[in-house]
Amino acid sequence: MDPSNGVRRDLAYIRGLMEGNEQMEKRPESNVLKRMIQLLDAMAEEHDQLRLRLTELEDYVEAVDVDLNELELLLYEEDEETGWEEEEDIGFWEVHCPGCDESLLVDEEIFADGPEMDVLCPHCDKVVLVNDEGDVWEKGERARTGADLH
Repeated sequence: MDPSNGVRRDLAYIRGLMEGNEQMEKRPESNVLKRMIQLLDAMAEEHDQLRLRLTELEDYVEAVDVDLNELELLLYEEDEETGWEEEEDIGFWEVHCPGCDESLLVDEEIFADGPEMDVLCPHCDKVVLVNDEGDVWEKGERARTGADLH
């Protein structure tokens, strides 16, 4: 049973007692009691609105959770043969900068077009990866890094 139904039922009962009692109308505190009933009625209405919004938000969060779960399944799909996540298909190389020792990810597609290219560290502007022969590396091959140049 919804608790607000009980509050509304009790408010209706008290309102009925006050309206049915002619002597209550003559008493000075009747105006205070009427106003308190109006206030409690407004609070019950606000409570109902908040309960409705909470229910809507719970439904929304549940839908977002389902969507996030589906996205996680797509992104972190496990290889059926090994049981390990497939990391080779990500398309990025992790490179450590010899200057500042920061780790950065380099998209392998930048070397797919062929021409000579240097990759600079965004932190210290040192060369961290060089493709000086226009080579296109396959996954697992080692490109020359800035550390190899010195």
